[in-house]
Amino acid sequence: MSFTYKETEEKIKKYYESLKVIGRLKHRLEVYRKRKADIERKIENSVIKLNNDFKAVKYDGIGGRGSIKTSPQEKAVDKAFSLLEKNLEEVKREILFIEEEISGIEAKNADIEYILKEIKSEYIEIIEALYKYEKGTLKISIDCNMDRVTVYRKKDKVIGEVMKWLNFYS
Repeated sequence: MSFTYKETEEKIKKYYESLKVIGRLKHRLEVYRKRKADIERKIENSVIKLNNDFKAVKYDGIGGRGSIKTSPQEKAVDKAFSLLEKNLEEVKREILFIEEEISGIEAKNADIEYILKEIKSEYIEIIEALYKYEKGTLKISIDCNMDRVTVYRKKDKVIGEVMKWLNFYS
């Protein structure tokens, strides 16, 4: 497949957009890991609060309840622990999903990331300003102390370089 200028530019834009997505996903991952640690700590320390209004249990077998004699407190503790364990499983599942999503995005970005690391830093500064920080060419020209035309030329040059690399490796 041969990449055109416009396709290469879109690929670079998607790369920088995906970096923002990865940042958000890593933040979510950190939140879920804290939540997981909190749930595990609650399970380990048995931090469960029960109501005080439970009825007493009759152990005489009268009343048709069968042979299982569990108090309402025991049932409440079992229910609380099973709820914590269910929440823990949901959090673990979400952590795995987020990690898989991050690794998928990073795998898609591997080629363009390698190519951008091989290009001169002055060109990368312009590309990052354009696509990562979404600055306009006028703002970049003021920040870099150059003409807008020079910014356009350097942008075209770096996109051309990336296009050559992409066409060479595809």
